[in-house]
Amino acid sequence: QLDSAKPIVALLAGSRHKEIVRILPVMLETASLMAEKKQDLQFVIALSSTRKFSEIETAVNKAKAKGLRLPETLISVKDETCEVLNAANVVAVTSGTATLETAIIGTPMAIVYKTSPLNYKLLRPLISVEHFGLINLIAEERLAAELIQDDFTSETLSEELFRLLEPQANENMREKLREVTKTLGHGGASKRAAQAILREMEIFC
Repeated sequence: QLDSAKPIVALLAGSRHKEIVRILPVMLETASLMAEKKQDLQFVIALSSTRKFSEIETAVNKAKAKGLRLPETLISVKDETCEVLNAANVVAVTSGTATLETAIIGTPMAIVYKTSPLNYKLLRPLISVEHFGLINLIAEERLAAELIQDDFTSETLSEELFRLLEPQANENMREKLREVTKTLGHGGASKRAAQAILREMEIFC
């Protein structure tokens, strides 16, 4: 269904139902906005094994009911995240362990997250880490853009994904990801440390 000669944008909206509900609609708006500007883009929603296609269908139907014009090429797959990441030129990925998987494969990404406004207002002051993205936590620097809460919009995400589609920016991030993932080591100490930090952050979820 996909043309390897055309750019592929992967959309990973999370592994929890409430993440799908809050994050996928913005990703669909982003896909619509990007497709208006660049018609040859192909979009793939990579569904985790814990989720159902009906959750995507619900979000898509709501988007269509609002008059959103979705891209001509927008497909959904399940249990094929690795394959999708390998094929994709860029990825919009929900903050979590998927950011590490994306980094190991080496696909340039923008990290997103959105919780309820009340959750964010109450809990943000309790989070002491500087970064939300797991790969950024490991690198101890902002390798991938983080679009969190009000900063996560179709405009901000599309702008970052378009930037990453530029050949030089794309290769620069791929090189940085290669360098950082080399530091993980066979023992996985850095990964375990970052996952411990991630557990602290899961009060957002």
